[in-house]
Amino acid sequence: MKLLLVIDHLGLGGAQRQIVELACGLARRGHTVELFSYFPQHDFFLRRVVDQGIAVHSYRKGSGFSFGVIGAVAALLRERSFDLVISFLNNPNIYTELASLASQRTRVVVSERCSYHDDRSLLAANGRRMLHALADHVVTNSETHAAWLRNKRWLRTKVSCIYNGLDLQALVPARSALTERSDLRLLAVGRVCPQKNPLNLIAALRHFHDRHGYVPELSWAGKQETSGADQRYVAQVNELLQSLPHISARWHWLGEQLDMPSLLRRHDALIHPSFYEGLPNAACEALAAGLPVLISDVCDHSRLVLQGERGFLFDPADPQSIAASIERVTALDAQGWRAMSHNARSYAETHLGVAQMLDSYERLFISLTARRAGMPRGAAQS
Repeated sequence: MKLLLVIDHLGLGGAQRQIVELACGLARRGHTVELFSYFPQHDFFLRRVVDQGIAVHSYRKGSGFSFGVIGAVAALLRERSFDLVISFLNNPNIYTELASLASQRTRVVVSERCSYHDDRSLLAANGRRMLHALADHVVTNSETHAAWLRNKRWLRTKVSCIYNGLDLQALVPARSALTERSDLRLLAVGRVCPQKNPLNLIAALRHFHDRHGYVPELSWAGKQETSGADQRYVAQVNELLQSLPHISARWHWLGEQLDMPSLLRRHDALIHPSFYEGLPNAACEALAAGLPVLISDVCDHSRLVLQGERGFLFDPADPQSIAASIERVTALDAQGWRAMSHNARSYAETHLGVAQMLDSYERLFISLTARRAGMPRGAAQS
């Protein structure tokens, strides 16, 4: 099968990592795979896909909406006779769906990678999803978002969920059970912004300290914005930390990290207090590494963790609830810790491997390209 994968760039990012896993995996399985991006200056994953023999096409986009991107994708679809094109993320989806008008032969799959909670403008979001009428199928990476999309009449029969895929061999459990509760090393991963909820995590650590007289060590890996509204939020977070020296002494900003397996091996549990997600790569990777996951009870998180089996759920709006989840993990004895670690790894092996993700996409692509030629592209499936 000849496939084109479309993404905004090949720099660091969860969606970018997943589309690269998909591209490389499909190429290893014998498909002809090509990639298109429109911010070629962000190229962290470029070498990996080139080494896999994948052709990479690019268009250097400026600011704002770009008819040039639509034209570049449309030209590829006309000239290279792809069987199917798949795009990840909202803007690449828009460009791909509009470009597909130039090639009625090519089947179109688009993937929404976050949650409807992230919609900033209902008008823009509804308009964006109306364009999905041009696609043959819409993929999400969470069951909750897939169920929400199916409520839209024109999408009801052409939405499915495919979970993220991980390189399980790189994420081998290494940590043993804690010997001292005060030695707990927590890891948080994500861009520092309101969605990721560091303010309530700090408040939770304050409650924990008031009850127990100490604070677990916490490292936060992720970018701190230096402009716009998120910069003001980062300043607010740092001001709160500075006012609480007993917490700031145990809080470490790591910045963006490239080696997640090594980072996970140095910590005992992941804490992820976000208000909403698609499917968080950090939580999936922590499960694969055998770490208990403390996570907000939103979106698909209860499917990932299952209260008390692979970690603990909490209300992200309630610092007391977050603190209680930290208390639960410190209360685990050695046997409970080993059981939770085993459950986490077993879940990842069953549900989160690259092979499972590739199998799901291959089945979808084969079903779409096998549909009779007379059926209009974008028509709902029976």
